Amino acid sequence: MSGGVTIRRAVRGDAAAAAAIIEAALAEHGLPFEPEGRDADVANFGTREEAHDLVAEDDGAVAGIVSVTSHENPGVAWISKLFVARQLRRRGIGRALLEAAHAAARSEGFHTVGLRTRTLFREALALYAASGYVASSDADARALEAGDVVLYRPL
Repeated sequence: MSGGVTIRRAVRGDAAAAAAIIEAALAEHGLPFEPEGRDADVANFGTREEAHDLVAEDDGAVAGIVSVTSHENPGVAWISKLFVARQLRRRGIGRALLEAAHAAARSEGFHTVGLRTRTLFREALALYAASGYVASSDADARALEAGDVVLYRPL
């Protein structure tokens, strides 16, 4: 990771940059940004007390984002919205954000982290596999939309 990259807690003003990064990443795969649907939580990025919304900055500009919240299962934290701006990928920013998300989950006493992603995000899936994530049980998989997968790993 470049020496100019830092990770910090998100603030209210980061929501627009988060939405732009997510929208651009989804567009790369021909997917829509859904601010009234599955991306509705982005409007509150950096404002939720119960969430650890994190930002990676590169020389003062938002380079990537991730969010960590509780899961309906006790002891399980949920990682979502891990995205890095296209021009800044392959520099370790995604890995650093994932590690920061794990640290945030540990600090809150969670023992496991889970996430839901789309199978077409191949680079993300490779990062998750290298970080020890494995596919969930069939019971979890039944509730997914086509092309989604749920992954878990212990902390």
